[in-house]
Amino acid sequence: MASVSLPDLPKGKEFEEYISACFQSVGYYIERNIIEKGTEEVLELDIITTSYYSCPPEIKLVEVKSGDWGFSDLFKVYGWMNYLNISQGLFVVNKEKEITKMDFYKEKAKKLNIELIPISDLNKSKEALSELLNNSTIEDVDISNWRFSYWVERNLLKKLNHKKKSNPDRKCFKSLDDYYFKVNSGIFFTESIVQKVSELYSAFQEFPLISAKCGNELIGNTFDGEYEELPEKIYKNTYYNCTYNDIQISTFIEHRARLAILKNAIDCQLYKKAGIENKIKDIGSNKKMLFNKLPSSFKQGLEEISKNQYFHRYPIFWQWFMWIFGGFILKDYKEEEYKNLSQKTGIPPEEIPNALESYQILFPRDDGWFMDLSPNSNIILMKMFPVPFMGIGTNYRRYIYTKSKKLEDLKLSGNHTFDDLVKWNNLTVKVLQNNR
Repeated sequence: MASVSLPDLPKGKEFEEYISACFQSVGYYIERNIIEKGTEEVLELDIITTSYYSCPPEIKLVEVKSGDWGFSDLFKVYGWMNYLNISQGLFVVNKEKEITKMDFYKEKAKKLNIELIPISDLNKSKEALSELLNNSTIEDVDISNWRFSYWVERNLLKKLNHKKKSNPDRKCFKSLDDYYFKVNSGIFFTESIVQKVSELYSAFQEFPLISAKCGNELIGNTFDGEYEELPEKIYKNTYYNCTYNDIQISTFIEHRARLAILKNAIDCQLYKKAGIENKIKDIGSNKKMLFNKLPSSFKQGLEEISKNQYFHRYPIFWQWFMWIFGGFILKDYKEEEYKNLSQKTGIPPEEIPNALESYQILFPRDDGWFMDLSPNSNIILMKMFPVPFMGIGTNYRRYIYTKSKKLEDLKLSGNHTFDDLVKWNNLTVKVLQNNR
């Protein structure tokens, strides 16, 4: 079985991902690498954390610097906070100043409502971040697997960027790049949460079934045709042969888009509940409210899941379930799976089925979003899910369910369960080893 290792001393983007993983590991919703394009300069936000331990959600801006830094960086963070109307900031640095200077910097940062945290020794990072992370226990296995997950995402997007530049005649790559930018960055700077939901759903409608379009373009058909499914050959290459193809990128972006809609729609409900008027203002034209323009099935679905006691934890749940658990449940460990999902997301085990059902309720699919591979493979998994993240889920299971950390020591039934996990793992390694 193929393997790959994380760098011992993360620098630059990897240090930023390490800090993000710490927050993600204790139950924050994380948004990363958010870009606002201007005429000359580009505004890039490292990390935005959302805490669902309060209503409305608490948002914090986190800037991470692994190299030299100074007052200009502090004031840059302060300017971003004012621009985005975010009251709390965090500045994490890898290089410390002299003790007396450090105290001075911390005092000045505090006056700007910025917490300055130096982490020159990763072995002391948990201690340095503990108060900011609600003194929660930070598991090393969670940090490492989140870092692997970010690494997969980074390489998928690098590959997309390379393919877009080297294949200017292929429509799918530009469309995927545009779609991802809108979902991850473009709509973030919209102040009204209602407008965010509306614009996210409009983007979702602008790029319908984009994986089916990409798959058909792969076999020579026009990208702009009306397609419902992947061509059979492409489907088999993607999910049976676990090929590193364009569909691994497109399905990742499609699920990211749905997650962004789910997260912001739930935030909208929470802001309404808290009566935060400036966040829920609806600025539709001709007195036709933006929220009313959303499909009735989506609005009804949102009302339905909002009745669940733990619906406010669903954004956290879906980040963990998709990007760490890999969008699948091992049936041989079903009880343990639900317990672990509960520990990571704050949703009781008996409520996990409701959390899993929320995806189908908000984004109805005729044959449902989940398929049971039994009896050949004793796994329940999401349909049209990117295999590299299924490999992340495979890696996570060997850490949490075996003392040896060896995949072959998992107690699995089904003739092909182990084989499927190995294939998923090996594709993930291939993606991680591919720098372009």
